[in-house]
Amino acid sequence: MTAALNDIIAAYIADHPTSRVPVEGLLRHVTAADPTLIGDPTTRTRLTAVLASLAEAGAVMLPKARSGWDDRTQPPLPLWVGRPTKPRPTPVPPAARVWPQALEAAAATATRPDEHQLLDKIANWLRNNVDAEPVPLEERSLEILGDEKALAIELTKRLFTTGALTLGLLACYPTPVPFPSQHVPGVGPTRLLVAENNATFHSLLQAARQLHPDARPDLHIGWGCGNQFPTSITAVTLLDPAPTALYYVGDLDAAGLRIAAGAAAKANAHKLPPLRPATALYEWLLAHGVARADRSNPGISNPAALIALMPEHLHEPISQLLRGRRRIAQETLGLRALRANPKLLAQAVG
Repeated sequence: MTAALNDIIAAYIADHPTSRVPVEGLLRHVTAADPTLIGDPTTRTRLTAVLASLAEAGAVMLPKARSGWDDRTQPPLPLWVGRPTKPRPTPVPPAARVWPQALEAAAATATRPDEHQLLDKIANWLRNNVDAEPVPLEERSLEILGDEKALAIELTKRLFTTGALTLGLLACYPTPVPFPSQHVPGVGPTRLLVAENNATFHSLLQAARQLHPDARPDLHIGWGCGNQFPTSITAVTLLDPAPTALYYVGDLDAAGLRIAAGAAAKANAHKLPPLRPATALYEWLLAHGVARADRSNPGISNPAALIALMPEHLHEPISQLLRGRRRIAQETLGLRALRANPKLLAQAVG
């Protein structure tokens, strides 16, 4: 995985339009290219090691001044990295060739030898696979490039980022990162209820299983794995039976509401059923939860974007919570509370 991470970072730095590359943008790019890094406690250490290795090899320059480093969390990360300034050789124009029509736009964009080598391999594959069946990205990558991870790295480079090449052309697709879920049979249409945190997932699952089958909704209960859910929500398409409605409950704080908003946007972009808040559960949290200091909230003067997903009558109490830098943990709604309110689960997805 370290080698793949090295390649992703090196490719991003090489294609960056400026010689000074902000690490904040690099981190967003790396976690988008490899969603398994989100929430991984070793991610920062691995990134530090890769940047140090690239600096030792002369591929990047690290800041010398202390002000160029973020040391609020260990290990420290540079705020930026620099590309060594050295003259680039004038590219030698490739010999004229006729490309398949599907690759004409990419051929017009390509100027580097590695880009033409990629197009050669794709052209050969297209010639021998006229009606290829769509398969996962890694399988097609191994077939065309001899490396199951190579195509994911190419996706971060300009032939793909400009739209000259697409996964549709190669008849492949990125597979969604699945989130843990359990189906609890019940009555009515199948719905999905996702909890941000693991403890709440288990409590919801146990409470649902203890309801009489004739009185509980037909549910998938899932764990969103914290801030990974805006990425993994596309795995809804893997659930069987397919849910007709999606609901979410998370911490009542800036981070939890940001996860909900991001997942809702991703669901909309992928034409999934809209993600809705489990309103009855949020109402219970506001009515019974104890608001505590939210040390991760630097202060939010205008929380409109974070509360847009919530029903109108919850906007003001949640806004007050955010402005006051307070939070209510979703674990407040524990197993005992769910057992004491057996109708709450059905109301949450009603």
